[in-house]
Amino acid sequence: MRSTLLLTLFLLSAAILHAQSGVSVPPPARELRGSWIATVRNINWPSEPGLPVAKQKAQLLTLIDSAAKVGLNALIFQVRPAGDAMYESKLEPWSPFLTGEMGKSPGWDPLEFAVTEAHKRGMELHAWFNPFRALAGEKHAPSADHIRRRHPEWTMKYNIDWWMDPGVPEVRKQAVDVMLDVTRRYDVDGIHIDDYFYPYPIMDAAKKKVPFPDDASYARYRATGGTLELTAWRRQNVDEVVRATYEGIKGIKRYVKFGISPFGLWRPNYPEGTGGGLDPYEDLGADSLKWLQQGWVDYFTPQLYWTIDRPKLGFITYYDWWLEQNTQGRHIWPGMNTSKIGDDRNAGEILHQMSVLRERGLKMTPGHFHWNFGALHKDIGKIGTYVKQRAYTPHAIPPSSPWLSQTQLPAPIVGKTVPGGRLTVEWKHSDVRWMSATRWWVMQAQIGGKWLTWETFFKDQLSAPWPENATAVAIRAGGLGWEVGEAGVVLK
Repeated sequence: MRSTLLLTLFLLSAAILHAQSGVSVPPPARELRGSWIATVRNINWPSEPGLPVAKQKAQLLTLIDSAAKVGLNALIFQVRPAGDAMYESKLEPWSPFLTGEMGKSPGWDPLEFAVTEAHKRGMELHAWFNPFRALAGEKHAPSADHIRRRHPEWTMKYNIDWWMDPGVPEVRKQAVDVMLDVTRRYDVDGIHIDDYFYPYPIMDAAKKKVPFPDDASYARYRATGGTLELTAWRRQNVDEVVRATYEGIKGIKRYVKFGISPFGLWRPNYPEGTGGGLDPYEDLGADSLKWLQQGWVDYFTPQLYWTIDRPKLGFITYYDWWLEQNTQGRHIWPGMNTSKIGDDRNAGEILHQMSVLRERGLKMTPGHFHWNFGALHKDIGKIGTYVKQRAYTPHAIPPSSPWLSQTQLPAPIVGKTVPGGRLTVEWKHSDVRWMSATRWWVMQAQIGGKWLTWETFFKDQLSAPWPENATAVAIRAGGLGWEVGEAGVVLK
């Protein structure tokens, strides 16, 4: 009791010292720095199905730890590769990429583990869903409770995968339901869907597109009075899932961000003279421009997987075009194909792309995602080393989302203690009522006379080691929309 009272008095005196010192602390640095961790076909994790629980946990923890050490502040973790689940679900079976057998429990919950461990390291964790893929190839047989077995009439094979038919209302409802279920039950920071809506077209021997076999569901639509032509109807089906997911998330936890990573361009010739053979609007049922301009996303991650100097498919060309279309002021954080290092680009190309985004900082607080985390983790072409030592110094927090939350958070009470002889910063709100509006803590450190954004902590952490060589430390509360409050400062 006495030690608690002394700590309280010390923290209070530290706050009074700050109020009298008049220390001015600049805003923390902001940039979304993220990457995808893919589980489909065991691309990034686990290394193979059927590993012991301890091995699976160790591998995932190694990736999360590596992401934090490189300097990322967000991860997109794939939890629904193909009508299955990388988490405990009553709606869909366990993924075979965990155990080698669909429906077999791995004995732990990877999503819950990933959320907890990412938060411990000050990173956001977004749950990534594929909305319509039913089976990724035929290596793993569907379990009795998988959609392929329960409703084979809702699925069809196209190319090497099985697909759910977005034209079936129950399929669309299932896609939305699983995303809202995770929103409701897990402390995720975001829900994310990728570029696979209707599948990418394949060609026959005559180099003609093979039609997606949804004739039956389209005929049912027309028989009930539907008037849209085929591709417009497909876009309507996808639009319905996007809109319902966004609205559903906001009805459960408004602060949980919804993001989409569509193909990098909306349609060929937008902007004029650009594009190739694929028209995502027609071929994939993806009206990505509509989703952005309707405000059905909180962040938009067009897959700008091309190099800067490519004439008709250039990174800068498309990023600038998307910025011009961003009438709702949502985040535009493009995807960069870091995994292509060693193929048609080197690490310098990725660093250059990051610089381009920062140069346009007056239009959009910068951010980006790396496809995929394997390149950073394995340090392909030294990209992991370069971003850690050059691009991600100092630390940065994600941009704010003022349409999600704008709470005016007060400066916390900040002090220092020396438990076990180690200088430590401790902080807390003066009133516990502010804790419900606080999701993060941001530490800034004054080193060599300059304030640096130092580290981020999840809401339940209230102490940390004193930064080396710091003469003062500031702590700010971070709100549900990444708004930050006033700084509480303690001097060494």
